[in-house]
Amino acid sequence: MPCLFVIAGPDEGTVHQLHGEPTTIGRGDAATLQLVDERASRVHCGLTPRQETAGDFGVPVTRWVLEDKGSSNGTRIGQEKIDGEVILQDGDVIGLGRTNVAYLSDSCTDTEQARARCTELGIDAGTLSEAAWPMENPAARGTLHED
Repeated sequence: MPCLFVIAGPDEGTVHQLHGEPTTIGRGDAATLQLVDERASRVHCGLTPRQETAGDFGVPVTRWVLEDKGSSNGTRIGQEKIDGEVILQDGDVIGLGRTNVAYLSDSCTDTEQARARCTELGIDAGTLSEAAWPMENPAARGTLHED
């Protein structure tokens, strides 16, 4: 089973196994992977398994689809802000708030194993962008009301 590994942010080192059920990431109690990151929305983004047929032989595979759940700052893959659904690839780095989470297609049971897999994939938390912060000024977007 694939897993999520927090490579940067307040929860760095956390490993979360994906067991074939929808998963949400955020700071709220309703999130499956709950983060301490105050810059993340309560339910920031979600991952959903999607069954597909791969290749000419009709081999069933599970693809994981990432979608922003209306977060304040958006969700990124690497440095690109996503719009709609995105099928995750091994080693994709999901950015939310000031947290970066690596999607690993292989199951990792602990932090050391997940770090080793990230090294194999060339993922370095030190080179990742903090593009989601600072949050846009609500007054500039016209969403701040002073009554």
